[in-house]
Amino acid sequence: MESGHLQRRLGLISATSITVGAVIGSGIFLKPLIVSQSLPAIGWIFALWIGLGVICLFGAFAYGELGSMFPQAGGQYAFLREAWGRGVGFTYGWVFFWVINSGTVAALAVAFAEYLLPGVNRLLGLGLTPGQLSSPYVITAVATVMILFLAVVNHVGVIFGALLQNVSTLAKVGALGTLIVGGAMLVFGDDPAALAARVPDPSTFTPAADAQASLTQAGLVTAFIGIFWAYEGWYQMPFNAAEIKRPERNVPRGLILGMVILVVVYAAMNWIYLEMVPFAEMRSLQEGEDQQVAYRTVARIFSPEVADYLTVAVAISVMGAANPNFLSSPRAFYAMAKDGMVPRALSRVSPKWKTPVVSIWVQAIWAVGLVLYLQKFHDITSFVVFAGFLFYAMTVAGVYRLRFLRPDAERPYRCTGYPVTPALFILVSVAFVVALLLDEAEQMNALYGLAILATGVLYYWGWHIGHRTGREGADISEGDTAATAMAPVTEPALEVEDEAAAADPAESAEGDPPDRPAGG
Repeated sequence: MESGHLQRRLGLISATSITVGAVIGSGIFLKPLIVSQSLPAIGWIFALWIGLGVICLFGAFAYGELGSMFPQAGGQYAFLREAWGRGVGFTYGWVFFWVINSGTVAALAVAFAEYLLPGVNRLLGLGLTPGQLSSPYVITAVATVMILFLAVVNHVGVIFGALLQNVSTLAKVGALGTLIVGGAMLVFGDDPAALAARVPDPSTFTPAADAQASLTQAGLVTAFIGIFWAYEGWYQMPFNAAEIKRPERNVPRGLILGMVILVVVYAAMNWIYLEMVPFAEMRSLQEGEDQQVAYRTVARIFSPEVADYLTVAVAISVMGAANPNFLSSPRAFYAMAKDGMVPRALSRVSPKWKTPVVSIWVQAIWAVGLVLYLQKFHDITSFVVFAGFLFYAMTVAGVYRLRFLRPDAERPYRCTGYPVTPALFILVSVAFVVALLLDEAEQMNALYGLAILATGVLYYWGWHIGHRTGREGADISEGDTAATAMAPVTEPALEVEDEAAAADPAESAEGDPPDRPAGG
């Protein structure tokens, strides 16, 4: 039984911060190397970093329309349920839990531990050896602490989780901004000799064996994985729609403003990287030296001593990227529980903290379990990206379906560039998913994703439909089970007690009067 309700306390700043904070993490520090080695020229690097960012922005346009139509908790789950039916919504929730969200949290937790430990070791003079720093027991312990810390922060209130997100986002964007400004001052400074003295001659480097000399499908697939991983998380903010004030305005604005910031920051960061670490030098680095691009950039702009602490900054950024998975994602489980798709306990909201505490802790426990068995970071990231884009494409396609099914529904925000922008997003997403399935190096990761999806379908049809049939046999006959399961929901199934929320004076924590959602 529910013991509380979600409250609208987050404004546009928090909505934008969730979008940016959910994305900037390990990708901009770890993926530039593999992208540069997968492409034959600098022009392709900028074309893909900017172009794929714009493609994600097109997806954000569609999510903005859906978020303004259905500003209740659940985000992408709610969008899929409304557009395609409960069966599709459940399948997404299943893959989201077992692959997308949990895999992201586990991968980021391990990355956090691997980057935090060396920096802290130098900062505090602990004297740990490289073998001790790379010990799976130590890494697992630190990763587990990070997961539990974020769970506790988000347990005690959405404001605390949002505050942590705002601080970490400002810190990481500030650090990236300092790097960009510092690099630009050095590049455009009055002393070209100083820059030449810090940046080595590109002609002295020999490309690594796996560096692509021409544009190939395999190289494009690898680059797409790296860049899409760097942008992964752009969809997170609508999961908090039930806690965002004036969602019909702040959901689309937070998505679009956040994506514009991300495209600009990523393009600028790659420019600085290539100015400080020439393209030929990047292509000469060996497998496992992903962190060297950012490390050498900082060392050449500032000093090697500053670069020694880069790992700590990366760790903070990674933790900030993992936080939205706890701030936002458990709301999907909350919505699924409200729909009867998963155990009702997952919809329990703390009467004291007004947060979905059971969902938060179930997610945390499963993420810790994945950390214990996590193997390769690259396999996890490609696994997550493949599974994610299957449902991103279907969600964006839901805009077309809902325009057809509900042409008169209230849409406070309408997808910018419709019908072209969502069509381009779907086209790129489908091509990417197919390419992953055909690529020998990534095929197994894609098949693992399909296997998880298939188990979700079997679970839904075998257990959930059977359970509903047994429980509601008088209402669901053998012949119409499939139609009932897959039919779009004509009215939002998730109800949030906005009347109680509106009466709560804490609702105005960010200064604006509480709002009723459009169509809420």
